[in-house]
Amino acid sequence: MVATRRLTGLTDRLQSLLDLRPGKPVVALSGGADSAALAYLLSRGVPEVRAVHINHSLPHSARLEAAAREVASTLDLALEVATVKVPDGASPEGRARTVRYAALVEASRPGDVILTAHTLDDQAETVLLNVLRGTGSRGLTGIPIWRPPNINRPFLRVTRSETRELALLAGLPFFDDPMNQEMGLARNVIRLGVLPELLRFNPQLIASLARMADAVRLDSETLDREAETVPIVFDEHRAQVACGALTTVPPAVANRVLARMVGRFREHASLGAEEMERVWRVVRGQATTEELIGGLIVRRSGPMLRFEHLAGPPPSDVKAALGPGRHRLGDTVFDVELVDEVCRVAPLGTWDAIFAPDANLVARMADGNGLVVEADGEPAWLPGVRRAPVAWYEPATRGYLSVSAREESEWTSSP
Repeated sequence: MVATRRLTGLTDRLQSLLDLRPGKPVVALSGGADSAALAYLLSRGVPEVRAVHINHSLPHSARLEAAAREVASTLDLALEVATVKVPDGASPEGRARTVRYAALVEASRPGDVILTAHTLDDQAETVLLNVLRGTGSRGLTGIPIWRPPNINRPFLRVTRSETRELALLAGLPFFDDPMNQEMGLARNVIRLGVLPELLRFNPQLIASLARMADAVRLDSETLDREAETVPIVFDEHRAQVACGALTTVPPAVANRVLARMVGRFREHASLGAEEMERVWRVVRGQATTEELIGGLIVRRSGPMLRFEHLAGPPPSDVKAALGPGRHRLGDTVFDVELVDEVCRVAPLGTWDAIFAPDANLVARMADGNGLVVEADGEPAWLPGVRRAPVAWYEPATRGYLSVSAREESEWTSSP
């Protein structure tokens, strides 16, 4: 009788804490206690609930799938199982998370909302992890309640101890994933080692970290809205913004504008402190071009700051042969001179290059609308960025091609 009253009271409390977004609910049923408790609450009165389990093809995945099937059967929920393969490489947690979310989204139907059972404890652990990683203020916001395109975390105000107690009182056949005890994983070190020690100093630390995440998120969302008012010009391969627009808003807003632009080319819209400083050097005119991680180029073009990605094969139909004379491709002007003298010079900057007099030079718009100059079919020069060894002509030999490049923006300002 006592257990029944406790189950009823706990069920009522947790249902009152659920933060459900509109849509047809689909529980991401892992087989563990948290998602089992979430499925239990939703099975009691929420219409059209179904569940999806992702089998990661890891050592304990078969047992977790069996538990998910048993929980779904106990609660009379329709269950769909999707099997994925976690790719090899660093950060197994991150790789598993990436394929899991992709599979969940793939399994969803129009109007579905995928519900994951992240708890208040998960929120606190994430904030601590991000502090250790130095991710900045965005990391302090922790786990968002909503993740596009359709991921909802309705349990972020519920503790892990409460979900576990509910699952036990309801007699749900969940299974504890042994990987949650492996101390080789950073989150487990936080969960099993660091957080218990910190709780000795502040027993309310988990709730405190979650409140801090909520407060920082409100500030961050306000700054994000401000950043969205700064106009960015996007096309298929590049992003541009007026440097004046960056220098007239607060730095916190400007940095979010830059992160939004980077997000066009990277999976995660973020710039490290060192990269951010290099971008600001270009904004301030202290450098004309910088190359960032992954071949991302940031350059100044007149009043505009431009991000371009130079990876990938260049389209063959956007090119210009660079014979003696003046040529233009996009915003770049080339001056090519055939010098019939002994070569006694060496280009110092990245906007000049020297080639053999008979070199077949072609400028192409690489993927991202960045420029690459090819010499006899070989990539030789990224104007304003770097030269390959082939973009150099042996000194003291008579006759050479001297090529200078510069950018002339086609942007104009209105009176």
